[in-house]
Amino acid sequence: MTGNFWRCVWVLGLLFLQVGTGYGRQIPCDDSLSLWQNRSVKTAIVAFVQHVSDPDDAAYVPPEDRIVTIDMDGTLVCERPSPVAMVFAESLLKELAEAPQLQGRLPYDAARQDRLKSLRKNHFELFFGMSGAGLEEDAVRQKVRALARQGRHPRFERPYRELFYRPMLQLITYLMQNDFIVYVLSGSDQTVVRTLCAERPELAGLPPARFIGTLVALDVDYGTQGPVFYRLARELEPVNLRKGKALNILYRIGQQPILAIGNSGGDCDMLAATLGSRYPSTLRLLLRHDDDAREYAYPTTKKSSSPDRKGDTGLCRTRVGSDILSISMKDDFRQIFDLPAQ
Repeated sequence: MTGNFWRCVWVLGLLFLQVGTGYGRQIPCDDSLSLWQNRSVKTAIVAFVQHVSDPDDAAYVPPEDRIVTIDMDGTLVCERPSPVAMVFAESLLKELAEAPQLQGRLPYDAARQDRLKSLRKNHFELFFGMSGAGLEEDAVRQKVRALARQGRHPRFERPYRELFYRPMLQLITYLMQNDFIVYVLSGSDQTVVRTLCAERPELAGLPPARFIGTLVALDVDYGTQGPVFYRLARELEPVNLRKGKALNILYRIGQQPILAIGNSGGDCDMLAATLGSRYPSTLRLLLRHDDDAREYAYPTTKKSSSPDRKGDTGLCRTRVGSDILSISMKDDFRQIFDLPAQ
């Protein structure tokens, strides 16, 4: 049995004793965030949720306006050494690269010559579209699903669908239990985002519209079996990164979040979107990767101008405000993955 279980048993026993002696009172035994260490970040999250959920509190926000936006890569799921969408796009390019009709074309030549890293860097806004051009959308979903279940992470040797951060999934469950409307945002291909997240029971029940990624352009043909959607070699603007995240929040959600959670400087604009909320109580969180033993320790950026030099957290603070809270993977997470060693 866990320590939390026995603590709850002790509290309940004390409650029954007090009731028997006439001094009983309600003692909560809620450990909804049991995978989080009892530190300031957990306290701040719980306090924020309680304030905006209490109709008698001045900070109360109606359920329909409790919007939360959460980044996927590096915030919900492991993104090193490459995000899952990049792994998928590169494997797809390599798979198609030997087709005779594709010889001499940029992305496939790059795949044959092992130059995908430079291609991704120089043409990121086209990368997802080029990798699946001409494929039916249903076929892409099936391939992503197979990668999520059968592909193995090079370090952890586990399926990619098992490399979601358990404390973050627990946080999402906690937020939904308190009537928050959760949106997952990512710079990755939207089809990859939806398909990968659907592999997790904690996320599978969310409507597809709650997953906002970079859109690959589609076309449609009509046959005897109904519409068939297939991919074009381009992506639709805005690509869901940096300012694109703030724009897509307005385009596709229609209102600003009161809570935003990211992990890098690319999420600063999404965090800044909370400042446009019509409600005074908002919260911004950045997950800091500082646990090389259980996951990865990211190098801090030289652009940080914060006194504590906390990398992207400091960078966002200079742009968004000093009240961004930093989540330490090392200090705030009791467990990271569903791995035996953890």
